Amino acid sequence: MGDIVRLSEYREKIAFKEGLTLWRRRFKVIIGPTTRLDELDAPVLCRLADPSEGNNQFLYNLILSFWGYGHQASFYTVDRRIQIRIVDVHLFLTDQIRFEIMRRLGWLSRCCATRYALFELIRQFDQIRILCQQDPPALSEHHSRYAEYQSLTGRDRQVFIRRMLPSALEAFKNEGLPDRP
Repeated sequence: MGDIVRLSEYREKIAFKEGLTLWRRRFKVIIGPTTRLDELDAPVLCRLADPSEGNNQFLYNLILSFWGYGHQASFYTVDRRIQIRIVDVHLFLTDQIRFEIMRRLGWLSRCCATRYALFELIRQFDQIRILCQQDPPALSEHHSRYAEYQSLTGRDRQVFIRRMLPSALEAFKNEGLPDRP
């Protein structure tokens, strides 16, 4: 008797394969369905963190592909409700990418999203976003602005870290792109 194929697993494999097609066009590094942000090479992470329109389009299309729309799908051709969801996932994902940069620089002591694969961050966005909100990134006690950070309340600490994102990206580019620790 033949093997039973779970339809959901089959759809996930196809969705990952479609996203991987886009990924290969952009990067020479191959990822797997379990590849986490902390496993990506520094140049790849830097390109993913780039706030340019071209990079935003790449991430929109990667999200669509990982959702099973195929690598030919376009942000501009899907329903408005889906576009709004794509933007939500995109904002979350770019934050997590930039938090990983800050972690590699030694600016953050922890970052919740490092536990999850890139594919999971996109496919299971709703659940993972809640988990990351419950365990927000924390500034490293070795950072020069740690005392200022410590004096703030929970929400203000998150804002403080977010305000550091542009300088973190610049430092990451200028410091020779440190690879994952």
